[in-house]
Formats: sequence, C-alpha cells, structure tokens
Amino acid sequence: MTLSTFKVSRCVGIPAEEGQAIFPVNTCYADREGLRLIQSYSVLVSSDTFGACYLRTSEDNGRHWSEPALFFKTEVTPEGTRRLGESCLFFDEQQNVAMMFHNLHLYPQGHFTGDVWAVTRLAMRSISKEGVLGAPQPIVQKGYDDTRWAEGVEFGKNCVGISFCAPIRLKSGRVLLPVQRAPLGADLAKAFSIQWEAGCLMGEWRGDRLEWTLSALTRVDPSRSCRGLCEPTLAELGDGTILMVCRGSNNSTNPVPGHKWRALSRDGGRTWSAPEPFSFDDGEPFFSPASGSRLIRSSRQGRLYWIGNITPTNPDGNRPRYPLVIAEVDEVRCRLRRDSVRTIDDRQPADPSRVTLSNFRVYEDRETGDFVLSMARIQEREKPDGSADLTSPSYEYRISLGEK
Repeated sequence: MTLSTFKVSRCVGIPAEEGQAIFPVNTCYADREGLRLIQSYSVLVSSDTFGACYLRTSEDNGRHWSEPALFFKTEVTPEGTRRLGESCLFFDEQQNVAMMFHNLHLYPQGHFTGDVWAVTRLAMRSISKEGVLGAPQPIVQKGYDDTRWAEGVEFGKNCVGISFCAPIRLKSGRVLLPVQRAPLGADLAKAFSIQWEAGCLMGEWRGDRLEWTLSALTRVDPSRSCRGLCEPTLAELGDGTILMVCRGSNNSTNPVPGHKWRALSRDGGRTWSAPEPFSFDDGEPFFSPASGSRLIRSSRQGRLYWIGNITPTNPDGNRPRYPLVIAEVDEVRCRLRRDSVRTIDDRQPADPSRVTLSNFRVYEDRETGDFVLSMARIQEREKPDGSADLTSPSYEYRISLGEK
C-alpha cells in the first residue's frame, strides 16, 4: 500500500519576532464533539530555553483564533531562573477532559546547563472547555513524596521529564505519558553524555484525577547510543501490544550508526522489551539523527504512521535534521513500509545546512482527516556574518494521506 495521492500544503501559522522561534505549538480538541480547539505555544529564545508561553482557542476548527493569553513568563529568583519547559496537550475522549503536561525547570545559572535536570519537576494542568488553564499540579507517583517523587528519582539529583511528548489513552482507559529518566548518579554537568532511560508514566483515573505509576524503563548500551534513549513516542496496536519508538544518538567520536530505537510492551506499558533499531519492512535499519518523532493513527482508515527524520547517510549526532518524512507502520512486524515513505519537508536551496526540520507537533483534523503539523524551521536563516539565526515562525503543514 502506498500513499497514492499524498499532498502537503504549508502556510505561516504563528509569526515570530526577530531572533525568536515559535515552538512547540500544541493543539487538541476541547470536547468530544464539535470543532472547538485549544492551542498552546511557547517562544524559543535560545537552545532548550523558552520565554513567554501562551494559550488560545478557536471555535471554528482553527480558521480563526482568540487573542493569545499569557499563562507563563520567566521568573528570576535567588535560586535561579524559573522557566516552563517542553509541554504537550492531551484530550481524553473517554473522560471528555483536556489537560496540559509540562516540565517545570529551575536554571541555577540562568541559562541551560545539565544541572537543570536535577531540579526539574513534571506537572499537569486541567483545561476547561472554554480554554481556562488550571494551576500546575506536580505529578507524584503513588506511594512517593515531593522529594522522592517517582521510582529512581530524587529532587536535587535527577528527574523524570517529558520531551517531544504525545500521551495516549489505551482501550482499557489507562493514560500513558511517555517520559525519560536521567539515572541517579549520572554526571548531569555533562549533558551530552547522560544515558537517558525511556518508558512511561501510567495514569489510572480515580474519579476526576489520575493516579500515576512509573513503568519499568528500557535502556541501551552506551556503545550503541551515546546519550541513551529519550523522547519516546507510543502507539497501541490491534492486539494490545504497545509500540515505543525512541530517539538515539551518535557523534563524531562515537561513529556508530545513528538510529531510532524500538521496544514493545505486552502488558499495557508496565514492562518493555530490549530495544533494537527501528527498521524498514525488509529488516534494514534506517539512518536517523538525534531528533524526536511521532506515531499517530488515522481515525479515518485506521492505519498507523510514523513521522520523523530519515537521512540517506549516517548522521553526526543531531544533524542533519532533514528531510522530515511520513511512513506507514507495518503493525505485524512493527517496522516501516519502505514503499510508503513520503517527504513532508526538506532542506531547500536557500536554506543553510544547519536548518532543523524536526521540532514539530501534529494532530488529526476532525473535519477532513488530514494531519495538521506545526513546526518551526529553526535556523532557516543566517545572519550576515554566517552565524545561526534562530528566527522562525511556526509553519502549519496540512498532510492529506490520499490513500485509495
């Protein structure tokens, strides 16, 4: 099966001021029925550092938006700079509720350093159907406390956090929040050598609140991925198996193949198989840089897709982060159908070599069945002296699968 009449269109979704990028742009529906949307977005002011964060709503499926309301801004304190980190929106159709998950960071030195991960918390906020955001509620695993707030986590030493996150709800009603953990004892000052472990927080509804348990986490040998496994994305398959795809990493001093990594759970996300390279349906692993990706299912025809970066040659760490592609997942073998790979965006002749086509979010349009992807083309410009320019609006891509 190929994507016979696959089409992509692109427009500017949210403009950016000079020197800033709009990322991430999270979108979800506000009710089981209707076309009311909730959208949050942040202003990226430097690498891994967000400034102001906004929330807005649409009554007509994104054709028009309310004026954005500021819901978080940077706060300088004696302990350091408080910032909201990566975030995601999630709508639970069974409960008919929308919510936001996000990292709460303290930057002890005022800018991003590895020790940020020692003083990061994970929080959840409710969102009303009118787009009113509730106060942040720190997530604490059942049976733990504010200091040791999850298994293998101690505030001030390490954390569980989210990055490139898209929660899912299983047929059973359980909510899975994909997470990554910095191991206790890791040298956080060396941010690019943290051996991240991947898994999920499992949420069970108890009345109107979620009760959380941390799954077993999967890891990979440093000789195969020099920064471990992070930015997991999840999907439930037809037989109840959970597929998890994670970001891996290599670099010029560790020139092993750069891959995405796959693990499976057959017990609802509690435990995971040993990770192995994500591959095409013929068994050949593909090259992919250290970047996030997303599994998303079409409600119209039921097929599962993966969106991410596939490179023709072995990457060097994070780069290159192009092209950005979509492909159908063979759910029997948990691999990508090679003949279904289609390009969403690629580096253009005028783009610098460092252009980044990876920091996206995506949801399905209820009216059309299209996937709507929001992405800043970070570093799509250069300054006159040739140095990187962060400036990028959030572009909106509409992806029509067009399958027969």
